[in-house]
This record gives sequence, structure tokens and C-alpha cells, in this order.
Amino acid sequence: MHARVPQDVDLEDKLVYGLSPLRFGYLVVAALGIVSLWRVDAVPAGLRLLPCLVLATAAVLMAWGRWQGRSVDGWLVDVVIFARRNYRICVSWRPSRRRPESIVPLGAINSLGERVQGATVESLDLQRVA
Repeated sequence: MHARVPQDVDLEDKLVYGLSPLRFGYLVVAALGIVSLWRVDAVPAGLRLLPCLVLATAAVLMAWGRWQGRSVDGWLVDVVIFARRNYRICVSWRPSRRRPESIVPLGAINSLGERVQGATVESLDLQRVA
């Protein structure tokens, strides 16, 4: 018994304007957001226009945008993953009270976790610590 397997199984389905369901969903959600923003009558029309244009531009980029053969939403996910893995994001309303002497070079801490006597950023002798 022979069966034919389609060759394009891994391609995304196209619904409207050459968009997949996910990308078309970006446009629909953005259109709802734009209409919701525009219907806020407490704000003058001039102030409502800029957020609506920004949201429309973001929706068009997310739906049709591609760079180096990849979609913009894929790039955005990769940037968020990279930032989360490599940077500590700390949001605080209070100003940081970090003192310069609290910054200790990695070589100034011995294997027991104790600080080497007299080790500051300026006076650290790397030959003596290593």
C-alpha cells in the first residue's frame, strides 16, 4: 500500500492577506486596541492619535515584518530571552544607595568567601592575590 505525503507540511497556513492565524490575530488585537484608544473621549484627539499610530505600526511590523528571513515576533522573543538570561532587571522607585567600596573585584575574594585584607579596587595587587 502506497501513501502520498504532502511536501509542505511544515509551512504555515495562510488565511487572509497571506497571513497565518497568529499574525492575523496580531492585526485583530491591535485593531481592537486602536478602536478602544480612539473611543476614549476624555482625551483630545491630538493626544489619542500618537498612541494609535504607534500601536498600528507595531501591529503591521508584527504581522508582515521580516528581517534576515525571520519574523519580527521571533526576533522579539529571542531578545527577551537573551535579556532575561544575561541581565538582571531591577525596577525600583527608590534611588540606588550603592557605595563604591561595596564593589569588590572577583580576585579580592578568597575561596572561603572572605575578603582579602586591604583589597580595594585601587590597591589590588593581582600577583599577590592570585
